Amino acid sequence: MSSPAELAAERHAEPLADVTGFFEEILAEVASWVPVLAELFADPARPPGGKQVTTTMQPLAAALVKRGEWPVVGAGFVAADQVVADAAWHMAWWQGETMERLVLPALASASDAYMRREWFTRPMATGRPHVTGPYVDFLCTDEYTMTMTVPVAAGGRRVGVAGADVFVESLEPLLLPALKKLHPAASLVNHVGRVVVSADAQLAAGTLLAPGAVQALADQQGGIAAQALAAAESSSDFEAVAYLPAAPRTVLPRGEHYPGFKLTVLECGRLPLAVVYPEG
Repeated sequence: MSSPAELAAERHAEPLADVTGFFEEILAEVASWVPVLAELFADPARPPGGKQVTTTMQPLAAALVKRGEWPVVGAGFVAADQVVADAAWHMAWWQGETMERLVLPALASASDAYMRREWFTRPMATGRPHVTGPYVDFLCTDEYTMTMTVPVAAGGRRVGVAGADVFVESLEPLLLPALKKLHPAASLVNHVGRVVVSADAQLAAGTLLAPGAVQALADQQGGIAAQALAAAESSSDFEAVAYLPAAPRTVLPRGEHYPGFKLTVLECGRLPLAVVYPEG
């Protein structure tokens, strides 16, 4: 006979996989670009020029944005500092149905603009895929955005990140049905515990709700999720590493929401995301 914990895991498995799968599928698509981009930078003594990087990246980004399988509104590649032959930095990123290329006007401010952003710094520092947001994308669209990025490594160094953007508002119709199956007030939160999407109408995107919900990033010293993340670092195929879900646990809510309750936490696989909902 299954234990209560096993029964709970079985009940959670399908809707949690629906939530997690949305982000993992996009990350897997972006990760499929890594070998193509890595080949450009394979010889550090002969780095590619910006035009070559742009020409290589454009059809990959266009295929993802125009594919329509996911509500991707932008995609591309951002090079690390001093890895492109003819420029200190390079951004090959396109936005919208018309695939307008993002152009940042001032060299110094443009480099600083993305080199301090989480979607760039986290995968560059860890060598792992990352999901950033929700945040207001002042660089591109001024919309509340989620950005999924993977590091690109070549010649023994990380040369940049490839990624894709989705608007937070596009996530609600896609993720709310699965969240409601988990709990009528279930919320998807990011790695610092801020709400991405919630079935609770009182919780807006960006609300700080559940700090500590995502243990995989808070504690990289152990645990199944941390081990899976470490294994993923050596693989360009995001789907190649099997994930064994962690058992549900609890955290205390932050602020005025759910006083007197604990929040049940379901981590979203290898992603820096979790689903939380009030116990009881």
